[in-house]
Amino acid sequence: MIEIKIIAEFGVKEGQAEAFKSMLASALVETRSFEGCKSVDIFEDQEKSVFYALSNWSSHSDYDKYLTWRTEQGIGDLLSPMLEGGFPEGLVVRKVEKVDI
Repeated sequence: MIEIKIIAEFGVKEGQAEAFKSMLASALVETRSFEGCKSVDIFEDQEKSVFYALSNWSSHSDYDKYLTWRTEQGIGDLLSPMLEGGFPEGLVVRKVEKVDI
C-alpha cells in the first residue's frame, strides 16, 4: 500500500501566528473528517514564523478532492491576509510518497 504524505509550509506574517493557529484549529476539524484523510499534525518552526502541516492520505485522488473542496470553500480568502506574500504565494505544498530503502 502506498503511503501518501502531504507537507504544507505556511509562511505566516509577523504578528499573525495566533490568528493563524485559531483559524487552523477550526479548519482542521473538517480536514480530519474528510474522506481519505488519515491524520494531520501541525508543527511550528521555533526560529521563524513558519508552520508545517504534515498529513497522511489514502490516495492522491483523495487529497486532490479535498484541495478542490477546500479551495471552493474560500480558504484562500482566509489565509491571504495572514501569509507572507498572500495566498497562494505564502503556501508551499509538497506531495511525497514513502520509499522503502
